[in-house]
Amino acid sequence: NGIGLVTIDMPGRAMNVLNPTLVEPFAELVAKLETDHSLKGLVITSGKPRKPATPTARDRRRAVEAALWIDDNSHAEIDLEQAAQQAGLSPFHFLRLFSNVLGVTPHQYLVRSRLRHAARLLAEEDIAVTDIAYDVGFGDLSNFVRTFHRAAGMSPTRFRKAAKGERKILQEQLALN
Repeated sequence: NGIGLVTIDMPGRAMNVLNPTLVEPFAELVAKLETDHSLKGLVITSGKPRKPATPTARDRRRAVEAALWIDDNSHAEIDLEQAAQQAGLSPFHFLRLFSNVLGVTPHQYLVRSRLRHAARLLAEEDIAVTDIAYDVGFGDLSNFVRTFHRAAGMSPTRFRKAAKGERKILQEQLALN
């Protein structure tokens, strides 16, 4: 019909410009956006629905290889730039690709990797909880305990006791058979 739809999206508000008489006010708004920093966060879209990006096989391979690299290096300090460099992408594109393919951000994946390693050590080794926290890459014991509790539903010490108790029950069952 020759009349374009432009949607102006702002948190909590939206405005569609359909009427050609609104083009001039719309142009004024765009000019104001460029100079008024209080309107930061305003997004102007074309009104066309965005196609969800389907990751290619190459993208999936890059994301999985990056995840494996994060697992292997989770004990060390890892930042977005390092992981992106490992994948051969800019930090922005790496973050978008990783999140799209794996469903979590690289940081979330890193924390979960550290928690998986900690759970394994808590269940299998008699290492102090403090040492495990630092060994798996947490720089702060209280952050480790809080994060572990949030993820596992119990403290690291309680998790260790539960894991050892289950193992003891299993060992007793195996001895009976």
